Amino acid sequence: MSLSAALNTAKSSLAASQLQTQIVSSNIANVNTAGATRKIANVVTGAGGGVTVSSISQASNSVLFRNMLDATSKLQVAVTQSDAYSRINEILGDTAAKESPQARIAALNDALSTLANTPGNFDLARNAVQAAQDVVTTIRTHAATVDTIRRDADDGLVVAAADMQQILAELETVNRQIVQGTNKGQDITDQSDQRDRLVTQLSQYVGVSVQLRGSNDMVIYTDSGVTLLENTARSVSYQSTNSLAPGAEGNSFYIDGVAVTGEKSYMPVKTGKIAGLTEVRDEIANTYGAQLDELARGLVSAFSEFDPSGTGVAKTGLFTSTVDMSTTTGPVSVGAFTTPGAFAADKDVSFTVTYEGTTYQASGTLTAADLASEAAFASRLQSLVAGAKTTTGATLGAGRISVTSTGTALSMSATGVGDSIGFAISGLSANMTAAGVTAGTGTPDPEPVYRGLSSNLTIAAGLGADPTLVRDGVNYQYNPGSPTKLGGFSDRIVALGKALDTARSFSSDAGANPKATLAGYAASSIGWVQQSRTAASNSATSMTTLVNKTNETLSSETGINLDVELTRLIELERSYQASAKIISTVDQMLAQLLQSI
Repeated sequence: MSLSAALNTAKSSLAASQLQTQIVSSNIANVNTAGATRKIANVVTGAGGGVTVSSISQASNSVLFRNMLDATSKLQVAVTQSDAYSRINEILGDTAAKESPQARIAALNDALSTLANTPGNFDLARNAVQAAQDVVTTIRTHAATVDTIRRDADDGLVVAAADMQQILAELETVNRQIVQGTNKGQDITDQSDQRDRLVTQLSQYVGVSVQLRGSNDMVIYTDSGVTLLENTARSVSYQSTNSLAPGAEGNSFYIDGVAVTGEKSYMPVKTGKIAGLTEVRDEIANTYGAQLDELARGLVSAFSEFDPSGTGVAKTGLFTSTVDMSTTTGPVSVGAFTTPGAFAADKDVSFTVTYEGTTYQASGTLTAADLASEAAFASRLQSLVAGAKTTTGATLGAGRISVTSTGTALSMSATGVGDSIGFAISGLSANMTAAGVTAGTGTPDPEPVYRGLSSNLTIAAGLGADPTLVRDGVNYQYNPGSPTKLGGFSDRIVALGKALDTARSFSSDAGANPKATLAGYAASSIGWVQQSRTAASNSATSMTTLVNKTNETLSSETGINLDVELTRLIELERSYQASAKIISTVDQMLAQLLQSI
C-alpha cells in the first residue's frame, strides 16, 4: 500500500469514527428518554480500503410495538371504567355503610316498627318522617352523582377530540418529514422515534392499526377500520351533549365524518379512552341510575294509598314525585252474570285472588238481594275481593281491584301506583260458577321504568307540619277515629312495615335482583357496583402489568443500553487512536523521505 493510500484510509476511518461517536453520544444522551430507540451507524468498506457510514438505522420490533399499542388502548378502557365505579363506590360504600340506600331503608323500617309500638307519640312519628327524608336525600344525592359522572365523561370526550386532532396534526407533519427525508437519503431516525411516540399517545384514545408503505409512509386506522391518517390527518370532532336525559345516549363521536360511538355507529371503536368514556356515560352510569330509579319507584309504590271506602283511585303516600305513576292491569272479563236457577241452601261462595304474587282467600254469603241484578252482584263481588285475606290474616283491602258491570258482562281491573300489577281469580266455588263468574287472569305488562324518578323523589308535603300523617294516611284517612283520631291506631304503620318487607318486582334491565324487598334490592345494587368495580379494577391492574412488561421487553429489544453504548464508545476511541497512529506514522515517513531528497 502506498503512503497516500494509507493516509486516505486513515482519514476516512477518522471521519467514520467521528460520525459513529456522534451517534453513540446521542444514544447516551437519550438513554432516559421515553420511546428513544438505539441508532446504529452502518459502515461499509470501499474499493480503495476506505470506510464510510453508508446509512443510519434504528433498532425496531414491529410485533412488540403493535402489542404495546393494543395493550395501551385496552388499559385506558379498564382505567376509565374502574374510575367510574370507584366514584360511585365513594358515596355508596357497602351494605354496612350508614349512608347507603340499604342502610337508610333499614333505618326507616326500624323507625316504623318503633312508632307502631307507640303510634300516638309525636316525636317517634317525626323520627319516622326524618328517616324517610334521609332515604330521599341519599337517593337524590346518588342520582346527582350519576349526572355528574355522565357530564364529566361527556366533557372528557370534548377534550379527547381536541387532543386527538392536535396529535394527528403533529403526526401529519412528522410523517411528511420522514417521507421526504427517506426519499433524499437523510437520517430520519429521530423523526421516526417522534412519530412512534405520537402513535403511542394516539393509542390511548382509540385502538389503532398501523401500516407502513413505501418511503416509510405511515397509514393509521382505528381498530374498527376508520382512517385516522393517510397522507393527511383526518378530522376528529365531538359536540358536547347539551342535555343528558336520564337513560338516554349522549352525542356520537366522529372520526373522518364517521360516527364511532353510539348504537347507530356501524364502525364503533372497541378500545381506548373514547370507548371507555362512552361506556361510562351511556351504560355504567345509566345502569346505576336505573337502579336508583327502580328503588325510588318501589318506595312510592310500597307506600301508596288506596281509598278505604273503595271508591277513590290509588294515590302516592309517604313518598311521592312529580311523575304520574298510576298503573292499571285489565280490564279482564270474568263472565256474564246470570241469575242461578238453583242454589245451595246456604249460598256460601268462595274464590282465590292473587294480587302482586300474594294469594288471598275470599269468602262470604250471597243473599237474594245480591243476586237481584248484575250491578248488585258486582257490588257484592267488589266487597268480597276487598275482604280477601292471606293465611296470616292480612287483608287485600279496598281500591286495589275494581269490579265493573256493563249490564251484560263483568270485568275486573287491578290498579296501583308505580307497579305493573298482575292478578288472577281462581278456585271458584260451585255457587260462584252458578252465579256466572269464571276464572280470569290479568297479565301484567313489564315493570314500568320511570327514568329520572330518583332525581325528583320527595316525601309528601304535609308530613313536615304533621308527622302523624304517617299513622293516619297522607291522602286518605285510614284512622277510623275521624274526626277525633285514635292515638293508638297502628294498622297503617304496621301495613307500611309489611310493605317494606314484601318482595317486589323490579325491571330486569336495571342489572340488580328483579325480585326482592326494597332493602334487598338496595343491597343487590350495592353488590352490582362492588362486583363490577372489582372486575374493572382487576382488569386495570392486569392491563397495567401487561403494558409495563411489554414496554420493558420492547425497551430491551430496541431501547438504549448505557453499558453497551459506553463499551462501543471505548471501541471507537481505540479505532480513532489507531487511525491517528497511522497518520502520525505516515507523517514521519514522509518527513524522512523529504529529508533524504
